[in-house]
Amino acid sequence: MHDATSQFLNFRLAIAPGVPSQQLSTLLALQRAEEPEVAITLNEVSDDELVLGLHEGRYDAGVSLCSETDPSLSSQPLWHESLVAVVPSRSPLLDKANLTIHELLDYPVFLWQVEVSPSLTQRMPATLLEQQDRIQYVTSFEMMALWVAAGYGIGISAQSRIARARSWGLTMRPLSDGPYQIITYLRQPIGHPSFALERFKHRALQVKAVAPD
Repeated sequence: MHDATSQFLNFRLAIAPGVPSQQLSTLLALQRAEEPEVAITLNEVSDDELVLGLHEGRYDAGVSLCSETDPSLSSQPLWHESLVAVVPSRSPLLDKANLTIHELLDYPVFLWQVEVSPSLTQRMPATLLEQQDRIQYVTSFEMMALWVAAGYGIGISAQSRIARARSWGLTMRPLSDGPYQIITYLRQPIGHPSFALERFKHRALQVKAVAPD
């Protein structure tokens, strides 16, 4: 039931690239079930647009893989998952239970730009980032999957994405010198609290509490 303390009936959520996941779907379903009178507007935006929109009041909150420091925004870590090596189903690397970064450097390595943004560099293998001539950046997970499945190289991506793409001829192997993780953050303006936003944040933390490691 809607209460008189709610500041708006339309909750505007910005979603940056790479964020859509099972956990986000669970969160949105929980939001609809527990507070159906609050319409939620989803806006697919870049990380830069997410930050600008929060500053300008066009979005009430955002979810992003980026947590760059901004004194006017808070970033609450939510769910996280490991990055894994993505190999084609006929790769000789499948003889190994896990792989090291040095083993990957024998091949071209495909990385989705979203998953190696500057804020995530510290979570990526330093030895890989030093080998820029071996790295091929792609603009989507689908493009990375296409190149790897065709045998043109090895990829690094979030474990859940590979689990959903097995039918494409992809297999994953853990990175033995990790773990390397990406984290989804809930970003919101500081100093502009609302009851609707606080309830959404509470639900996000509920989903975080039961999300698999």
